[in-house]
Amino acid sequence: MTDQNQTLRDDIAFLRGLAEAGRDRPMMGGSILAATGLIYGGASLAVWLGQGEGVLRPSGVAIIWLGALALQVIVLAILLRRMPRTGAGGQVTAGMAWSYLGAAILMMGVSVTIVGYRLALPNLMLVFPSVLMALYGAGWFIAAFATRQNWLKIVGYAAFAMSLVNAWFVDGPAIWLVYGVSLLGLLTVPGVILMRQSRKAG
Repeated sequence: MTDQNQTLRDDIAFLRGLAEAGRDRPMMGGSILAATGLIYGGASLAVWLGQGEGVLRPSGVAIIWLGALALQVIVLAILLRRMPRTGAGGQVTAGMAWSYLGAAILMMGVSVTIVGYRLALPNLMLVFPSVLMALYGAGWFIAAFATRQNWLKIVGYAAFAMSLVNAWFVDGPAIWLVYGVSLLGLLTVPGVILMRQSRKAG
């Protein structure tokens, strides 16, 4: 009986070790987050500049965002091929959370576009910057708990705060300036930091 209890304890310890393996290692996918922030942050700033100069029509705005989407698809395909296929428990959890969050954002974007078209409300897309910053905040908190990197919680709080700031500026072209800066500061910068951490840990 004692041997069975010891075996059970050993099995539990082994499973716990698997679950917690690498939880202190940096999150994978920093390059994807950095690129996403750079692409869409740049697109947002381009829309802000174009609207501020009065040279950008609605069709031009659509072209910019579609171009950003196409560029992200290409960059994502390249970066995914370079990412390691395996990782520690916390790294995998954080990576999966961001992957499904990205899928949710895509579906939300398509849904909001359809709703705006059906209700003849083209400005409905202006809610997107605020909503996305809230989702990014949730993603950073999941990553913080999964990898035990508390500095990511600060990024999460900042993303939540910028969700409110984006909502405040929704009534003018400045929304795209605020959103662009938010993406660069809260996706690209943390993404670059995670990339450097991964290289050091690798």
